[in-house]
Amino acid sequence: MCALKTNMSGSAADVRSGDGYHYYMYQFWDDMCDPRTNSLPLMSGGPWNLMAILLTYFVIVTKLGPNWMKHRNPFELRGLMLLYNVVMVAINLFFLYESVQWLDFGSRLADFKFPDNRDRSAATMRIVRMFHYYLITKFVDFIDTLFFVARKKTNQITVLHIYHHVSVPIIGWISAWVSPVMPVLGLFALLNCFCHVLMYSYYALSAFGPSVQPYLWWKRYITQTQLCQFAIIGLYGLLLNVYHTDYPLVYRVMPVSQGPIFFLMFANFYIKSYRRQRLLNKTKSKAN
Repeated sequence: MCALKTNMSGSAADVRSGDGYHYYMYQFWDDMCDPRTNSLPLMSGGPWNLMAILLTYFVIVTKLGPNWMKHRNPFELRGLMLLYNVVMVAINLFFLYESVQWLDFGSRLADFKFPDNRDRSAATMRIVRMFHYYLITKFVDFIDTLFFVARKKTNQITVLHIYHHVSVPIIGWISAWVSPVMPVLGLFALLNCFCHVLMYSYYALSAFGPSVQPYLWWKRYITQTQLCQFAIIGLYGLLLNVYHTDYPLVYRVMPVSQGPIFFLMFANFYIKSYRRQRLLNKTKSKAN
């Protein structure tokens, strides 16, 4: 499991001497962290920097941003959005490739033994670095919400949207804290990047305006692909619980809880969106 580098008697002494609060707020997180990640940005000293970033994001996109835009005209950001979406397609293609390599084309998914955190081989340390970079890209994903705010499309800042953008960095941080080389993380990154390549490709094309709309008929299949992603994660989580060796409880619970939660939330979005679209199409047909 995670490394326990601290002298336990010293930790107990800290608690008795009144330093227990400081220990459990800061040092505890370093002591229990995977030793290969505890010195990386955002990892040292506990999750508090992460929490500060997420809180700032939440306040900006739900309060400060919409209030600032209230009496302003929406920004025209088509060129900037196109650039952003093209960059995100490239980033996710890169991590899709890295995930395939990480999983050795899927063969490592059959290994249910918790990884040894003393492994510092070149291949393993590359995975550690790549997963940390992947975690950082989850903050780059926040930019799409800022576009919604700047374009006064706040109806698109839904509970699902916020939950997705906030929970994924938290899951990523916990993963890097526990062990960033678990095969289940490679599976998540693989599926997530594949979905994001489709999603950001769609957004990039839609930035060209109404002229390309007839060619974007495949939008609904993006959500269907996302639903498959969460179903696969949940099912793999069940296998992990049955066959695992020494996996910590947090990573036996997370796939079988978050997979279904995301599945239900995206399914609800899918049903509502395409029920509304069918009603709109029927209305247009009657009008014609």
